[in-house]
Amino acid sequence: MNLILLAAGKSSRIFKRIRKNKCLIKINRISLIRRIINNTKYSLIKNIIIITGFKPQNIKNELKDLKEIKFLNNNKYQTTDMVHSSVIGLEKSKFDTLISYTDIFFTKKLFKIFYKKKYKHITIPYIKNWKYIWKKRNKNIFDDAETFIIDSNANLKEIGNTINNNNLKNINGQFLGVLYIPKNYSKIIIDKYKFYKNNKLQFTQFINKLIHDKVKIKCVEYKDFWYEFDDYEDFTNFKKLKFKIK
Repeated sequence: MNLILLAAGKSSRIFKRIRKNKCLIKINRISLIRRIINNTKYSLIKNIIIITGFKPQNIKNELKDLKEIKFLNNNKYQTTDMVHSSVIGLEKSKFDTLISYTDIFFTKKLFKIFYKKKYKHITIPYIKNWKYIWKKRNKNIFDDAETFIIDSNANLKEIGNTINNNNLKNINGQFLGVLYIPKNYSKIIIDKYKFYKNNKLQFTQFINKLIHDKVKIKCVEYKDFWYEFDDYEDFTNFKKLKFKIK
């Protein structure tokens, strides 16, 4: 299995405060991106591809001791979004692939989900306790969170739309920024992206389009801690949390 780590963006909302790539934020002296890589020992991942863009040398310097990593650059990072970076990685992948944001914190249990079982379809891990996380992040769910609705067979029905008082009761969880793609789906993803002809598609918007095009997407619950560093407030609120980092 391959792991594609998305680290191309500038992260404008937080850069002025941290003055470095967001994936280099350190928790207990370990950067977010290195923590993800460290946890791959609990997985079947053999190859790691990092998609860079803004100040790539910062990330390469952080990981210079890890010789097995392959770096690919998204030269259009200023005018594209993470789906474009994902496609750059998928075009070089010949195996099942796990794609992950690098501004998130999760434990080894996420990788174990894909260690124990081989999924036949595109599969998305999600959290059910998302309201608790949004409260700790001090975020308004109606401004920041997005729809995530699944059916009784764990098929994703909707993602990425605005949450309101009418649909709140239907929300089953939240997207983590992680996506599993079996190798026979890689070309489908690449072809769909090129067909949509929208380089600025947000990841959840892209997934929603796949659903509308009848691409089956399965969901699996991740039952451990997860956190997203979207802005500097997320960073300061994370430091207030009291839990044992694994």
